[in-house]
Amino acid sequence: MGCYGYHRNTSPNIDNLAKRGALFLEAISNGGGTPHAFPSILASVLPPVAWTKQIQPWGKTLAELLKEAGYETAAFHSNPFLSRFYGYSRGFDLFNDNLGEYSLFKGRLWMRAMAKRQRGFKAKALIKLAKIFRPILSRVERPITTAQEITNQALSWLKGHRGGFFLWLHYMDVHHPYLPAPEYLSQFRDQPVSRKRMASLYRKMLKDPGKLSPSEVATLIDLYDADIRYVDDNISLLLDSLGNNLANTTVIVTADHGDELGERGKFSHQSLYDGIIRVPLIIAGSGIKAETLVKQQVSLLDLAPTICELVGIANVPSFQGESLLPVIRGEEGVAKGTISTLNRPDWGQRLLAYRTPNWKYIRTESLDEANALLSEEIYDLRNDPQERHNLHSTEDEEARAFELEAINELIRFKQLKSEKNTAYEEERIKAKIRELKKYGKV
Repeated sequence: MGCYGYHRNTSPNIDNLAKRGALFLEAISNGGGTPHAFPSILASVLPPVAWTKQIQPWGKTLAELLKEAGYETAAFHSNPFLSRFYGYSRGFDLFNDNLGEYSLFKGRLWMRAMAKRQRGFKAKALIKLAKIFRPILSRVERPITTAQEITNQALSWLKGHRGGFFLWLHYMDVHHPYLPAPEYLSQFRDQPVSRKRMASLYRKMLKDPGKLSPSEVATLIDLYDADIRYVDDNISLLLDSLGNNLANTTVIVTADHGDELGERGKFSHQSLYDGIIRVPLIIAGSGIKAETLVKQQVSLLDLAPTICELVGIANVPSFQGESLLPVIRGEEGVAKGTISTLNRPDWGQRLLAYRTPNWKYIRTESLDEANALLSEEIYDLRNDPQERHNLHSTEDEEARAFELEAINELIRFKQLKSEKNTAYEEERIKAKIRELKKYGKV
């Protein structure tokens, strides 16, 4: 993105938005994948330790709080991980996850296996079929609802809602497989790329990334950049539709995660390196001073509390983050580390990261009952921002001191998650017993 110093013209409209408000240079996502990041974004709870796709069951989501405060709420997206099956519809007057449409790619095979949470052989067979057909079907249809369709749905809804509203849009076009329209791709390369070729590169980057040539990597980056430009245009359409109401509207642009595009020979989002968890964050609107540059590291855990403070909702007991408004105003706060997680059941691994402005610790554990330690990584982000030189097991005193800090923070994190889950389960059981007693079944 241009506002973050990228040399290509991928995001002129978002860049203009950034000039109108606050641009965060060190915004860190709490998850390396969508199911890990969004509970923090929409409910301000620490990311999951166990492999789950549910938004947190205890406490209230941002949408629920805003609905109670009198706002009309709507959401439009097409990500199965954020579907109603996992509780993301809570608090929304209108929740359109676009999963009712029949699509071989994103529909029956994927949703039966993932959203309905089937178990055993049937689920495994469906997942396998979905993986087999994904690269084939990407040649003939987009696997998502496009940004234009999502924007049109939002514009249609906005026509009848000029009062207080909360609108959440999640664009998937910048997610792989990268399938930009020719008119956008032509802005970044002279030669066209066929849909068949796009599907082939997608398959290769996931299955055999080490065999990608430099020119193929460059083509993937062209595709990615073209998708950013396409989404940027749709954000412009959305904001232009607000007209004079834009002055009274807070606009936030962020991402749940990024993608690696050849760093360490890897692609997609299967790690907790900064290419994945360092994300854009822009907040613009009434009360936010134009051209504010926030250099302090912040977490997406703090996004929901920030929105709530902007609209006058205070002291949400379930929130585990804090408002970013003091940071935006330039007040110096206590620097805090950010915890991010990523579970990879297909690899039998769990990744946990603790990041400060200067250091990063990544811990890889087994998903077995013993949570066996598989590897540890420590990076000095001041001198090694690309995270190339692992300082674990070295004699670097700063690295060893930070490792102790990080391990203690992750131990506290796990304990807190365990306590919250235990308290929720106890209350759930008590509620079930009360219900049974009510009907004379106990």
